[in-house]
Amino acid sequence: FRLHLGMYLGGYISQDVFNAAFTFFVVFALAGSITVASSLLGTMYIVQFVAVAIASYVALRKSPSRAYQLAAVSFAIGVVALLVLWNAGVRSTEALIWVPIVFAGLGRGALNYIPWATYNYMADVDEIVTGRRREGAFAGVMTFVRKMTQSAAVFAVTTIMSWGGFVSGAEVQSDQAINTLAMVLGVGTIAVLFFGIFVSTRFKLNSATHDVLMAEIDRLKAGDTTPPTAERRAIVEDLSGWKYEQLWGNNPVAGIRR
Repeated sequence: FRLHLGMYLGGYISQDVFNAAFTFFVVFALAGSITVASSLLGTMYIVQFVAVAIASYVALRKSPSRAYQLAAVSFAIGVVALLVLWNAGVRSTEALIWVPIVFAGLGRGALNYIPWATYNYMADVDEIVTGRRREGAFAGVMTFVRKMTQSAAVFAVTTIMSWGGFVSGAEVQSDQAINTLAMVLGVGTIAVLFFGIFVSTRFKLNSATHDVLMAEIDRLKAGDTTPPTAERRAIVEDLSGWKYEQLWGNNPVAGIRR
C-alpha cells in the first residue's frame, strides 16, 4: 500500500504543482491570457479521456507500473516541450503550443486513472496479511493524504513564486519572477514525477501476480495448510512485505492471531 500511495501522490502532486503555476506561466511567460490558459487546460482535460483507454490497455497487457511510468514520461515530455517552446520565443496562440498540451494531457489522464484502477488490489494484499477486508480504510487514508498534500503543494508553489519576485495582481512580472515560474513548472513537476517513477519500479503487482495472490487467499480461506510452492511463496511475500508464516493474521498489523 505504501508503494501504491507513493505512486498516487507522485502522479497527483505533480499535477498540483503544474496547475498552480500553469495559468501564470501562460499569461506572463507565453504572453497569453486567462482565457487562453483555460482553453489549453480544457483541451488537456479532453485528451485525458483518451489517455484512460490507453492506460487501461497497457496496464492489462504489461503492468500498472509500466503504464504509470509511460504516463509520467509523457507528462514530463509535455512539460519540457512547453519550456523549450517558451525559451524559443513561441507564444501561447501559436499552433506549436498544442504539442506539449497533448503530451501532458495523455500523461495526466493515465496518472489519474492508474492509482484508482489498482486501488482494489490493495485490499486484496491487505486481506492476505490481516485476513480481513478493509477497503474503506484505504480509501479514507488516500483521500486524507491527498487533501493534505494538495494544500501543501499549492502553498509551496505560491511561496516559491513570492520569493522569486512574483507580485500577485500585477499586470507585468519581472524576468526573475518569470524564470521562477518556469523553474517551478519544470523542476517542481518533473521532480515529483521522478519520485513516482522510482516508487513504481518497486510495485510488482500485475494481473499474473494478482492471480497468484487471489489463489493463495482462496486456499487460506479454505483452511488448506499445505505449504505453497517456492514461486508462489516468493510472489506473495514480495507483494505483502511479510514472511509467508506471518500472513493471514499472524502479525502485529492484523491485531489477531489465527
